Amino acid sequence: MRSTRKSQRFALALIGTVAAVAAPLTVSAPAWAAPAPATTTATVSSLPTQGQWKQINKIASAHSALGVADSGAVVRLAADTSAAAQAKVAAQLPAGAKTVVRTSKFSESKLNQIQKTVTARDWNSDADKYGVATSYDPGTDKVVVYTNAPASVTKSLTTSYPGALDVEQSRLEAQNSRFGDAQPFWGGAALVASESSGAYKCTAGFTVKERATGNLYMTTAGHCYSNLTHVYNRRADNSDGNWVGQVNRRNQSIDTEMIYASSSVAYGTDIYTGGTTYSESHAFVHGTEQPELGTQVCVSGSVSFNHCGHPISNTHFSICYSGGSNCITNGRGFLYDRGGTYPSYDNGQLTQGGDSGAPIYTEDYTQSAAWIVGSHSGLIYQGENACGCSKPHMVGVNVYSIVQAMGVDVITK
Repeated sequence: MRSTRKSQRFALALIGTVAAVAAPLTVSAPAWAAPAPATTTATVSSLPTQGQWKQINKIASAHSALGVADSGAVVRLAADTSAAAQAKVAAQLPAGAKTVVRTSKFSESKLNQIQKTVTARDWNSDADKYGVATSYDPGTDKVVVYTNAPASVTKSLTTSYPGALDVEQSRLEAQNSRFGDAQPFWGGAALVASESSGAYKCTAGFTVKERATGNLYMTTAGHCYSNLTHVYNRRADNSDGNWVGQVNRRNQSIDTEMIYASSSVAYGTDIYTGGTTYSESHAFVHGTEQPELGTQVCVSGSVSFNHCGHPISNTHFSICYSGGSNCITNGRGFLYDRGGTYPSYDNGQLTQGGDSGAPIYTEDYTQSAAWIVGSHSGLIYQGENACGCSKPHMVGVNVYSIVQAMGVDVITK
């Protein structure tokens, strides 16, 4: 099932453009836009010197300019700036800087209003599912919107401000990581029990809501911690971070347990998807998906990190691990293989110890939405013998088995 996404919990920071700039609509000027003089953008053979930059910025600030192009070629004044004021600014610019003065189509108040509208994300019913950032480009005299939202979502915004916006497909990430998490905690976060409990490493799975009580829980693997164990976010140096909660429910027939913190905001609806220790990448949980043969899934563990392209090879798998009572019974597990590239197609990454409990998921083309397929449990080496030619399979617990057995629903945005 798929559901709508709630608002992001952190301010968003742009980290890199991943697609080309969308072409602005070519329509007549809107009523709010002041006519701009028919001028061409100045070209420069080199950037201003450091001394010239200081002078240009000082002049721009003194005259309340909307901004200076990053090339130094244009100082952009507000639409209501008089010709005399424009000439005064031009006369003060440093000689040899090849900088020109231009007026904008925007007044300062109109520019602020557009940028506030962009970040309010109420211009489309699905806008708050996606990240958005905005800035003003004095060189092009346009508001630049950075977002991972598709064109179908941003269309209503560009239609409202024709010719005023450039939309760039971008990846935006919150300022947090799986080793520095805090309420509301996300799936994929690194977990550790206290030293008195053995400091065992595991990974947070995804947030669920108990139907009978409405309580929120964070899932992890049932073999990780004993009942009532206090669990913490594991820092990069393996020390205890913020308290995540206490193991409250366990079901060792599906290798699943749930962590509870008696707080309505303890757990969020995102999962970490970063491939390095300090990566802030994440995706929001948009729904759930049944494991099916051939489906290529991702897994986001706190030791091997996030990796994808793993085809599901068995959808009704049962296992009991040695040395304990943790099992996945009645075909409620599944196998997913390492995948890989030509020529062997079996050279992809494997999970490692400490990845137990990690979310297994599929993603959409924007890599910003995730559909939970299950929870990582362990590994099985098929045909293990002296030749060293065994074939590894990763083991997951079917998300629908967790939902049914625990009486919960996966929380989505």
